[in-house]
Amino acid sequence: MKEKEDLPAAGKTTELPIEAVQDLKAAREARGLSLKDVFQATRVSLVNLAAVENGAFDRLPPPVYARNFIRKYARAVGVDEKPFLNRYERYLESLKPCSKEPEVQKPWPENNRRYPFLFLCLAAVIVAGILVYALFLYDQSGKTIPPAPSVTAPPEAQINPAPAPLPSTPETRAQASTEGSVPAAAETAGRPALTAGGKMHHLVIEAQELTWIRITADRGASYQALLRPGDRIERTASDHFQLDIGNAGGLQLTYQGTSLGNLGKSGQVIHLRLPEKAAEGKTS
Repeated sequence: MKEKEDLPAAGKTTELPIEAVQDLKAAREARGLSLKDVFQATRVSLVNLAAVENGAFDRLPPPVYARNFIRKYARAVGVDEKPFLNRYERYLESLKPCSKEPEVQKPWPENNRRYPFLFLCLAAVIVAGILVYALFLYDQSGKTIPPAPSVTAPPEAQINPAPAPLPSTPETRAQASTEGSVPAAAETAGRPALTAGGKMHHLVIEAQELTWIRITADRGASYQALLRPGDRIERTASDHFQLDIGNAGGLQLTYQGTSLGNLGKSGQVIHLRLPEKAAEGKTS
């Protein structure tokens, strides 16, 4: 079924000239549609639809998905997608680094100036070597060999007999056990006591198909990547995970050691929160 057939009846009453439309939002409002209506027709998430509508291309997934989102949005509101795709291509071109100009290497001095300079440097090195050698000979001639010191035998070490061991009595055994337990007690007191901390959330992501994903752990910065078959990612969080997946059928998630099974069809865009809010209320 085509995307235009899924739109509400109210949105099909107004026809706009394709050549005159340069704003997706104006085209959508002219047809009396909301973003939710476009979402129902295209199955593209509201976040990505808002980014396409506002020209916030930096918030879109990789180009292989972004071009499809732009094309679906334009067709859903009945306008030509080429101007918007061209605008997105210009945005991608602006991200490429500028080519550096080749450095102009200065030519070597002319022959009539180069050879005298080389001879002068060679002469300076030879003179410096001669001076160093002369100083070395002068220093060696002024030194005298001192007489060898007399070697005297060290005095014999006096050997003291070892003290006789004390007889084993209950008092000495008790004292020895007490002295031996003090370092152990001190060592135990010096170690930090283990406290029962919060439970960490562990997530393993394995890619089976080419899939774009965006991960947000707790309230930190988001991480997005284009996973290829065989790629594997492990993440931990103290509170929750927020996942945006561009291909639900291309990933296998294992949360807290348990596989989540089939997430959806290939090419389906889904949004997950692990754990869900209802599950958090039960565990707390």
